[in-house]
Amino acid sequence: MNKIRLALLISCLSLGAVSAQQKWSLEDCINYAIKNNLTIKSGALTNDAQQIKLEQSKNQILPDVSGSFGSSLNFGTGLNDKNLYVQQNSQSSSMGLSTSMMLFNGFRVKNAIKAQEFSSLASKEDLKKAKESLAVSISSAYLQVLYNKELLTIAEEQVTLSQNQVSKSEIMASYGKIPEGQVFEARAQMARDKYNAVECKSTLQLSLLELTQMLELKEWANFDIQVPEIDVNSSAMVIQPADEVYNYAVTNKSDVKASEYRLKSSEKSLEITKGALYPTIGIGANYSNRFYSEQRNVDGTSANLGDQLNVNGGSSIGINMSIPIFNRFDTKNNIRLSKIEVEKSKLELENTRKSLYKEIQQAWFNAVKATEKYKSSSEAVVNSEEAFRFAQEKYNNERATIYEFNEAKMNLVTARSNQLQGKYNLLFCIKILDFYKGEPLKL
Repeated sequence: MNKIRLALLISCLSLGAVSAQQKWSLEDCINYAIKNNLTIKSGALTNDAQQIKLEQSKNQILPDVSGSFGSSLNFGTGLNDKNLYVQQNSQSSSMGLSTSMMLFNGFRVKNAIKAQEFSSLASKEDLKKAKESLAVSISSAYLQVLYNKELLTIAEEQVTLSQNQVSKSEIMASYGKIPEGQVFEARAQMARDKYNAVECKSTLQLSLLELTQMLELKEWANFDIQVPEIDVNSSAMVIQPADEVYNYAVTNKSDVKASEYRLKSSEKSLEITKGALYPTIGIGANYSNRFYSEQRNVDGTSANLGDQLNVNGGSSIGINMSIPIFNRFDTKNNIRLSKIEVEKSKLELENTRKSLYKEIQQAWFNAVKATEKYKSSSEAVVNSEEAFRFAQEKYNNERATIYEFNEAKMNLVTARSNQLQGKYNLLFCIKILDFYKGEPLKL
C-alpha cells in the first residue's frame, strides 16, 4: 500500500512539473481566454436568452389550454342543483376546461417570429465580435511579451559584453596601456547594463502578468509562452490593399452583420405595429361540469358522481372578432415611432460600415509606415554593427577610448531595440489586416 501511495505521489508531482513547464502558444492563449473570459460568458448567456425568446415567439401560434376545479361548503340558505334557494347545508364542486386560439391578428405573430429570429442572429454576431475583440487584445499582449523577451536577450548580451570589456580594461590598465579611469568607466558601464537588464526582466514579468490576467489564470508564477520563428521578410507578410480588405470585411465581419440583422428586426417590428390596424379573429371553446351533494335522480334517489357528470356537463364553442375603430391615435403614433427606429437602425448600419472602413484604412496606413520604419531600423542595425566593430578594434589597438567604445555600443543597442520595436509593430499591423480578411490570428 505504501508503494502504491508513493507511486501516485511521484506521478502527481511529475504531472505538476509538466504543467509548470508548459509554454503557451498564441492559439492556446486565445482559446483559453474565450473559454474562461467573464464577458464572453455573459454574452453567451445573453445569446441563450435570445434563443428562449425566439421559442416563445414561435409558441404563440399554438392554442392555450387551461383547466379549473373548485369545491365549496354551503351553510344556510343557498342555491341547489335546481337553481332554487333552499334552507340546507350542502357541498358542491365544479370543474372546467377551456381553450382558445388566435386565427388572425394582422400577421403580428408571424412578424414577431421573424423579428426575434433577426434579434437572435444579431446576438450571435455580437458574441462573435466580443470573441474577436478579445483575440486581438490577447494577440497584442502576446506580441508585447515576445518583444520584451527579445529586449531582455539584448540586455543580457550587453551585460556579458560589458563583463568581457571590464576584464580587458583591467588587463590593459595593469600593463599601463590605458588610464585607470577607463577601468572605472568600464565598470560603471557594466553596472548600467546590469541595471538595464533588471529593468527589462521586470518589464517582461509585468507583461506576462498582464497576459495571465487577460486569460483569467489564477496561477501565473510559472506561466510562459512559446517563442515562434518569425520572419517579417517572408512572402506571407504581405500588406493587402485596403479596398480589397474592406470589400471582404463589409460583408463578413460580425459587427456589420449584427447591424444588418438589427435593421431587419426593426423592419419586422414596424410590420408588427402596423398589424394593429387589422381586426383580430379568434376561436374558443370550454367545457364545465358540477357536483352537488344534495342532487337527486328523477326517481328520488341520491345522484352519484357518475350520474351527475352525465347530466350537469355543459360545453360551448365560439368565434370572436375585434375591429379597431379608435384608440386615441395610439396605433398611428406607434407606427411613427417604429419608423423612427428603422431609420435609426439604418444610420447605425451606415455608421458601422464607415467606422470599419476608417479602421481598415488606418490599419493599412500603419502597416505601410511600419514597413518603412522596419526597413530603416534594419539598415541602422547593419551600419551600427559595422561602427561598433570598428570601435572595438580601435579600442583593442589603443586607438580609441572607452568612452568612444561605449558610445558605439549604446548606438548599436538603440538600433537593435528600434529594429525589434519595428519588427513587432509591423507584425501586429499585418496580422490586423489579415484579421479583417477573416484569417485566424496565429503566428
